[in-house]
Amino acid sequence: MTKEQRKRIETEFYRYEQNRNEAANFISDRALAGMGVDYSKERVKASHGNSVEESVVKTVDDYMRMYKWCLVYEKTYDHFKWTHHENLMEMKYIDKNHKECICDVLHIAPRTHDYWVVEILERALLWAEEYKLL
Repeated sequence: MTKEQRKRIETEFYRYEQNRNEAANFISDRALAGMGVDYSKERVKASHGNSVEESVVKTVDDYMRMYKWCLVYEKTYDHFKWTHHENLMEMKYIDKNHKECICDVLHIAPRTHDYWVVEILERALLWAEEYKLL
């Protein structure tokens, strides 16, 4: 795992709750409103499509990317279910506790914390590659 991949995964894990809420709201709003594009006010360009349609597609792609990152977190979390790794994920990425606090609560050494974080991120990397996010 490269440093950039690790940074990206951890950033998305820290944003998990925000991304999950935004993606869920977007999907439900779009489902209620319909995904139609009003072509009556937009000129159709030659071969590039029109700007309204491009905007809708870009927005949907952005929210799908958020949703896929949420799936990466959830699949990784499910893999480590019923272990201390699960507690570490909750404390680190959801509650945003510091390393020292996590080590005190879980009664582990800082080195063990680092080792477990690497295990979690390696599992997440596999899911991110599965969903073509990295």
